[in-house]
Amino acid sequence: MISKVLHGDRVRGLLEYLFGEGRHEEHTNQHIVAAWDSSYLGAGSPADMFERGLLAAEMDAPRRIHGVDPPKGHVYHVPISLHANDGQLTDEQWREIAEYAAAQLGFTEAPGRAAVPWVAVRHGLSANGNDHIHLVATLIREDGRIAETHRDFLTWSGIRQEMESRFNLTRTRSKGAGMPGLTRGEMAKSDREGRHEPPRRTLARTVRAAATAARDEADFIRRVRKAGVLIRPRWEQGGQTNVVGYSVALKPKTDKERPIWYGGGKLAEDLTIDEVRARWNAPNSEQKADAHREWRPRGWKKLPTKTQLVNRRLRTEALQQAAQVAAEVRAKLAALDPTDIAGWAGVSREAAGALAALAHRIEPNHRGPISRAADSMARIAQTQHAAERARRTADLRPMAGVIRVALDAAIASRGGPLAVAVLIQQLGRIVREVQRASDASGRALEARQAAAAAEALLEHVRQVPVSVGAGQQAEAAPTQITNTGERDASRLLRDAAETRDKERGNGRG
Repeated sequence: MISKVLHGDRVRGLLEYLFGEGRHEEHTNQHIVAAWDSSYLGAGSPADMFERGLLAAEMDAPRRIHGVDPPKGHVYHVPISLHANDGQLTDEQWREIAEYAAAQLGFTEAPGRAAVPWVAVRHGLSANGNDHIHLVATLIREDGRIAETHRDFLTWSGIRQEMESRFNLTRTRSKGAGMPGLTRGEMAKSDREGRHEPPRRTLARTVRAAATAARDEADFIRRVRKAGVLIRPRWEQGGQTNVVGYSVALKPKTDKERPIWYGGGKLAEDLTIDEVRARWNAPNSEQKADAHREWRPRGWKKLPTKTQLVNRRLRTEALQQAAQVAAEVRAKLAALDPTDIAGWAGVSREAAGALAALAHRIEPNHRGPISRAADSMARIAQTQHAAERARRTADLRPMAGVIRVALDAAIASRGGPLAVAVLIQQLGRIVREVQRASDASGRALEARQAAAAAEALLEHVRQVPVSVGAGQQAEAAPTQITNTGERDASRLLRDAAETRDKERGNGRG
């Protein structure tokens, strides 16, 4: 979530802009979602200049009555924006955010404190596709005192972190374990460049898919490069024998651009070289030599590998088998203790890897519900610094094969989307198991994140043209999928609906 504090001295001019058409005619359905005076809620947008003038006069009344003018200007304006990857919130959710922000800033009425006039205005998406509101306040309280905003950047930091957790939004940078937050500068730069998300988020998803699918370190390096990502080693000081770290970068679009490198730990805590290696068994001498060759600079002679040959033989039918494996893994999760945080973090990590692999195949612009679901599950996979790290149990090891299929299998033009939907359905049930375990162990934030991932997968399943595939079933869809009786995704629809109703019933937004 992004917020930027602006100061001014013309509340009428600002309101005219907010309720106008916008610089690029992007303002549509302009309306107030929250205000210091509840009579403004549900009344619609000020329809004309006269009504907007009345609103401005009422907000400016304390300043005119008491004759007070703060040195930086009495108009406090904060655009509050979501990253484009977070989609859109409802008016009720934006109202909750605005009211929480106003209370934390001291704008609301409290014992010994008069309110300041404030409103939150929402209209269409920004020119870059960001859902947002504008919080506008006049800093003169109704009793004539000036509202104090000194060091409000700290207040806004707390507001962003609370709302990002509550609504499972892209996080700005904060201290602690887990996925490093994105900086406001990163998100603003990605918007200026027309990217749907900052490169660091894209790289994290790509590397996670490669790490969870790989058989060993050499396979991991090859898969990262196959995904179109640059990767280089960090050698142990004093030689090129032991690799103690790595960094990755997106390929520059032009020869004049230079790649921007990110170390594995800057992507996420579970993507450091040590955490990635922990996914595999201890390497033998041949695997060590193979990895050493792959880490060498470009131009180093590399031998064909068994993995590369197998990948060429994969077909769409492999998706059918992958769905069966995911279903078998999900059945075994019933025996996993809900309080086993490291175990469920491992489940979340495998699910995140599988979803990231699918997103890489069917959402190449990194803009879609599967990418969002992968990011939500990746957040659950992170554990605190002092806690046991996510682990891959024996029951979870077959998921690596599922992820390899998601990355490597050819997706046919007919039948393929249906096969992918069935695989996503099985992964959705694994996500639901994570949500149930999180609920049972009292981890509310993780439960909300899993529910958000289930909602995102539901969104994808709804878009699958099942009725079109039914007439071509014998030719296009694998027989096993037909026999499952799940091609209409009805079970996943019910599961997600149950989750949504439960979240609303618990008041979780």
